[in-house]
Amino acid sequence: MLPLNSNQIPAMFNRAMGLARSGKPRDALDLLAQIAKLAPKRAEIPFHMGQIHMQAGRPKDASYFLARAASLAPGEMKVWQAYAAAIAAYGDDDARKAAKAQLKTANLGQRDRKAIVKAMNTVQTSTSRVSSNVTTAEINKLVAQINAGQMSDAEAQARQLIATRGSSEILSTIHGAALASLGRIDEAETAFRAALAIDPDYGEAAAQLGQVLLAAGRHQDAKPMLLHARRLIPHNPIVLGNLGKLYQDLGSPHEAVECLDRLLKQDPDNRLALMTRAQAYLTLESAAPAMTDLDHLERLAGPTGETLALGAVAHKLAGDPEAAHERVDAALKADPNSLRVVTIAANILQQEGAMDKADTVLREALARDVRSGAIYRMIAHGKKLAADDPVVAEMKDLWLRDDLPDEGRMDLGYGLLKVMEDIGDYDQAWQYLSRANKIMAKRHPYDRDKAQRDFNKLGAFLEGFDKDRIGKVGYLDNQTIFVTGLPRSGTTLVEQILASHSTITGGDELSILHPLAFQSVAQTDRDGGTIADMTPEQLEAIGRDYQAAIDIRVPGAERITDKTISTYQIAPLAWLALPNAKIVALRRDPRDNLWSMFKNRFVTGLHLYTYTQSDLVETYRLFTEYLALWRDMAPERIYEIEYEALVANPEVEVRKLLEFCELEWEDACLDFHKTDRDVKTLSLAQVRQPLYNSSIGKWRRYKDQLSEMVDGLKGLDGVPED
Repeated sequence: MLPLNSNQIPAMFNRAMGLARSGKPRDALDLLAQIAKLAPKRAEIPFHMGQIHMQAGRPKDASYFLARAASLAPGEMKVWQAYAAAIAAYGDDDARKAAKAQLKTANLGQRDRKAIVKAMNTVQTSTSRVSSNVTTAEINKLVAQINAGQMSDAEAQARQLIATRGSSEILSTIHGAALASLGRIDEAETAFRAALAIDPDYGEAAAQLGQVLLAAGRHQDAKPMLLHARRLIPHNPIVLGNLGKLYQDLGSPHEAVECLDRLLKQDPDNRLALMTRAQAYLTLESAAPAMTDLDHLERLAGPTGETLALGAVAHKLAGDPEAAHERVDAALKADPNSLRVVTIAANILQQEGAMDKADTVLREALARDVRSGAIYRMIAHGKKLAADDPVVAEMKDLWLRDDLPDEGRMDLGYGLLKVMEDIGDYDQAWQYLSRANKIMAKRHPYDRDKAQRDFNKLGAFLEGFDKDRIGKVGYLDNQTIFVTGLPRSGTTLVEQILASHSTITGGDELSILHPLAFQSVAQTDRDGGTIADMTPEQLEAIGRDYQAAIDIRVPGAERITDKTISTYQIAPLAWLALPNAKIVALRRDPRDNLWSMFKNRFVTGLHLYTYTQSDLVETYRLFTEYLALWRDMAPERIYEIEYEALVANPEVEVRKLLEFCELEWEDACLDFHKTDRDVKTLSLAQVRQPLYNSSIGKWRRYKDQLSEMVDGLKGLDGVPED
C-alpha cells in the first residue's frame, strides 16, 4: 500500500465526516487519526474528533482532543465553546483547572473568556423548559404527587391534561414516569417516546426512557438513550447512576466508575451508586476502594447480606481468606434468601475447591425457594449430576415454562447442557445450548469489525519496532510469567503447573498490563507517534506501575504468573516495558478450543465472540495473526506450547516449559493437581485432577451442528487436516 500524502487530506476528511454522519463513529475516528498524522497543525481534525467523542458520551476523551484544537486555534470561539461543554460534562477538577489555564493564553476578548469560564463551571442536571399548555402550578402538583408516591393520581391527572390541553414533552414525561412506577412499562415507553418526538433534546425524557429500558434488561436499547441524555444533562443523577449500572452490567467497569464518581461527587451518600461502584471495583479486582464504598454503605444503613457478601469478595482479593469466610457466614445468616448472597458464597467455595460445601449452600437455597437459572447452572457445573437427581427434573420443568425470563433461561440452558453431556444425551444438550447462546448473542452483540480495526491499528503503531531495544529500556526488576492464549485453551492448566513451583505464586487473570500499556500507547498515538516514539521513561513507567499493582494484589510474592488472556494482543509492549518477563502462549486444536468456548457462559461483558460460530472463527483467525506477527518480530521472546502435546507427554513438555521460564525442575510441577490455590476461571474443576485426554476431540460429537465453525476454520494456521 502506498503511503498517504497531504493531497489526500480533503477527500479523507469528507469521507470521515460522512462516516460520522452515517453512524460509524469508530471508523470516522480512525480515519481522522490518520489525517492528524498527516496534518498535525490543523485544528479542525482534533475538533471533530472531540465532537464525535462527545456524541458517544465520552467527555474525558472529548476534552483531550478539544484541548488540542484550542491550542491550535486559540482564537476560535466555536472551539472554546465545544471545549467548555466537554469540560463541564467531564466534571473533573484537574481538567477544568488545566482548561482555564489554557484559556488565559487564548486570543479572546474578556467577555468571551468569562462566558467560556461560566460554561466550564456549569453543572447541568436538568433541561430548562416552559410548557405552553399547562401552568407551572399544575406541573408542580403532578411532580409533588409522584414524589409523594401517589402514582395512580399523577397518572390519571397527567392523562386528563394531555387529553384536554394537548401533549407536551413535559406532560408526556411525567405521565411516563407515573406509568413506569405503576409497572405499566410498555405504556411508559410509549409516553417517553412521545415526549422525545415532540422535543428530541428533552434530556429528562431520554433519561427516564433509558432507565425504563435498562430495568427491563434491554441494555442495547438503553445505552443510546442514556448517552443522549448525558450529552443534554451531563450531571443529572438519574443519567449518571443508570449509565454506571449499564456499564457495569455490560462488563465495562472503568466506564462505570467514571460515571459513578461524577454522581457521588454530587451525592456522596447515594447508596445505589456506592453499591454499583463497589461491584465495579471488584470486577476490576481493586479490593481497597471496594471496601471503602462498602464500609460507607454499612455506616449509612448497617450491614446487609449483600454488603457482607461483596465484602467477602474484597477480603478474598486482598489476601485475607479468614475475614472473607467470616463475612460469608455473616451474609448467609443476615440474608439467606438473597440470590446475590447465595451465589457469591457458593462461588467463593468453588474457587477453593470445596465443591461439596458449595453444593450444599446452593441446594439449601433451592429448598428455601430461592430459585434462579444461575443457581441451577452453578449446581450443574460444580459436580456431575445423576440423571435421577431431583434438581435435574426441576431444571427441565422450569425450562418448559413460557414465562421464564431470557436471563434465567440462558443460565438454565448452560446448566442443562452440562447435565445432558454428563448423561450422554448430546442431541438434547445441543438444543439447550443453542437456545442459550442465541439469547446471549442477542443481548450482548459482538463488534467483530472493531476487533479487526484494533489489530490493524496496533500493527500500524508497531511499525518501527526495534527488537534491539528489548532489555535496554523498561523496568528490569520483574520476572512475571505471562500465560496467554484463547479462553479454554489450557491457560489455567499451565498456570497451575507453574504455580506448583516453589518460587512461583499464581496470580490468575490480573488484567493490569493491558490498560496500563494502552493508556501510554494512546497518548503517543494521539500525538502522531508510533512505538518507536515511546520514550524509555514511558516504558519504564508502565513496568513500574505494573509492579506496584501486583505488589498490592499479590503481596510478598517472589515471582508470579499472570494469566490475563489479552496479553497475546500486546506482546511487544510487554517485551519493552518488562524485558525480563516471559510470555507463554497456549495453542490447542481450534475445533476443540472453539467448541469449549461455544458451550460455556463467560462473565457478562467478556469474550462476547463466543456465542456464534462465525465470530469464533474470526477470533481464532485474528489470534493466529497476532502470533504470526510476534514470531516475525521476536520469535525467541514468546514460547508456544500445544495443549495436546502437553497431555500426551507431560514430563517432556513441562521440562521445556520450565527451561524457557528459567526455572529449575521440581516434581511438584507434575503433581500440579495437589497444589492448593484458588482458581477463578471455568477450569476450576479440571486443574484439581491429573492430566487427562478425554477433552480432546469432543467437538466431533457435534460435527454436524458445528459445520459453520469447522468449514470456516479450514485453511487457517494450526487447523489439523483430519
